[in-house]
Amino acid sequence: MINLFYDEAYWGGNPRMNGPKKVVVNLLESLKQENITYAVNEEKYKYNFLLHYDYRGHVKHSNLELENCFIGPQVWFFDEHVRVIQQNAHFYNKLIVPSQWTKDLAVQKFDFPRRKIETWPVGVELPEYHPSVKYDCLVYFKRRSEEELQTVKDFLENKGLTYNVISYGSYNQEELETLCDQSRFCFLLNGTESQGVAVQEMMARDTPMFVWDVTHWNDQGPQWSVPATSVPYWSDECGVRFFNADEMELAYETFCSRIYNPRQFVERELSFKSSVNRLLEIFNAS
Repeated sequence: MINLFYDEAYWGGNPRMNGPKKVVVNLLESLKQENITYAVNEEKYKYNFLLHYDYRGHVKHSNLELENCFIGPQVWFFDEHVRVIQQNAHFYNKLIVPSQWTKDLAVQKFDFPRRKIETWPVGVELPEYHPSVKYDCLVYFKRRSEEELQTVKDFLENKGLTYNVISYGSYNQEELETLCDQSRFCFLLNGTESQGVAVQEMMARDTPMFVWDVTHWNDQGPQWSVPATSVPYWSDECGVRFFNADEMELAYETFCSRIYNPRQFVERELSFKSSVNRLLEIFNAS
């Protein structure tokens, strides 16, 4: 039913799991679970789905920019070949992006037609998990300042809370899962996420999230800034968010006063089944 086009060179042959690789792996697993027929890097079925698009994609897949072609969600808008996608927007069917703020970036800063863009999050596995709490907090640190991290550490130490810090790029999947199951909650000190699969994997283990969120994506400077967030898929059943250090104390009081079920949110909104249903909805409505 779906022709998936991707190139393993896109993630640089890195044996570690990273975002681009996770999208491919989870999509394949979700299609298998839901019994959806697919082909890899060959045109056999109705829909052509180009999972990422860069200079390799431009050369390899230019003949597939047709009405049955869907491009995304891994598109770096600052790649010169994105101009080809813009110029040929009347040929292919849809550009798929992972979240609402990335859609806003495409529309507001790159002039993509809003009607041509759909949001779709890849599915997140719902694993078995075995909580065995040894620590109060797991600090997940990614693309934030060392000063902010020290503020978090000082806050936790002043509260007498035990914690571990896990930094993006320096851990493996097993370590993340183990520390989640050993921690009462996660203090998320993260930059913007297009989807945030690793964060959602923690939610899938029913780990409550205390989130020092951000308000804008500024990675390419103020000219390209758009409102954004560390948690593009979120519900109050997952935890509590705040935005400034001076809000931390009150936010933590609120956090401690409630009961959370983030796994329930993931199962409803981000599971393999939910993700595949959303993808088919996009295809079938086009």
